[in-house]
Amino acid sequence: MNATTAQLDVPAESLTQRWQALLEQQPGLRIRNAAQLLNVSEMELLLAQRESLVVRLKPQAGDIMQRLEGVGRVMTLARNEEVVHETKGTIKNFKVGGKSNIGLCVGEIDLRTFFNHWRHAFAVCEKGKDGQERHSLQFFSGTGEAIQKIYQVSETDRAAWQALVADFIAEEQRPKLSLVERRPLERSQTLPHGLEAFREDWAQLKDVHHFHALTQKHGVDRLSALELIGREWAYPVADNSLEVLLERAAQCQDSIMVFVGNPGTVQIFTGPVTRLMRTGPWFNVLDANFNLHANTEAITSTWVVRRPSTDGDITSLECFNQAGELVVTLFGERKPGAPELESWRERVRELQPL
Repeated sequence: MNATTAQLDVPAESLTQRWQALLEQQPGLRIRNAAQLLNVSEMELLLAQRESLVVRLKPQAGDIMQRLEGVGRVMTLARNEEVVHETKGTIKNFKVGGKSNIGLCVGEIDLRTFFNHWRHAFAVCEKGKDGQERHSLQFFSGTGEAIQKIYQVSETDRAAWQALVADFIAEEQRPKLSLVERRPLERSQTLPHGLEAFREDWAQLKDVHHFHALTQKHGVDRLSALELIGREWAYPVADNSLEVLLERAAQCQDSIMVFVGNPGTVQIFTGPVTRLMRTGPWFNVLDANFNLHANTEAITSTWVVRRPSTDGDITSLECFNQAGELVVTLFGERKPGAPELESWRERVRELQPL
């Protein structure tokens, strides 16, 4: 990548020095956590690095994602503050909606992307402690928050990767990139149409994908919707329920679906999980093609949720942070047109209600 390193219009030298001092105190500190401690965005800190080559790409995220099928196998990473979701595979048949500005792919890599939040794109080459280069494509929101990262793996076609980067290098590598302030989630428990109307509309849902429209219609955020609807449809469960459910799924080799996202993307894994491990506050799935890292101490509210559909009720486990933001959701694997597996419902019913 023969291009001048991109940077924000910030005192990068000072920021670089502060980061180096922080790394001396906390070796191995990840960039997202370092950015929080330094009170800057992750993108600002990325662009202040000396050890990495960071090349700004054209903000054509949909086109870049569609080209990635040609590079073969990769690792995709999506996360929020509490949960990290990593999958390995090939991005196949990535489709971009016209006016909707929504992207979609299914298969080994399963993504739903909302490109109105994707503002900045970079190709990054980092050197690890072992001296090996690690190549990635990293996409950021207007707040400088990481939306999606795509990493090379051993099977990646490196020539195709380099060709992709070359085709999308931005002409201007040192623009003044202004950041916007992230808006906190606005919670509301006021139902303008009344509680009974809300419950009636919930009971008449035909598809779980219509739930967002339901909350918008009734002017309520997702967590407040669960708190208001009543225990017939949603009830809180013990704080350790995510860990318990994953452990039971691993023991029985149930095929599950794990959704993790942020405002710009939702990444999904479908299949059984096997290797589970706790490291401090983090509960981890460490399988060959799927890794999950959940900071369970930062998950403050966990709910069992039932929603009706044309295929029968669909049951999920939904975990929220202190701000009321959804951070991870689990479903049993289910094909459209097929009812939910009774074994999944049994696992969920075993969780301790509050």
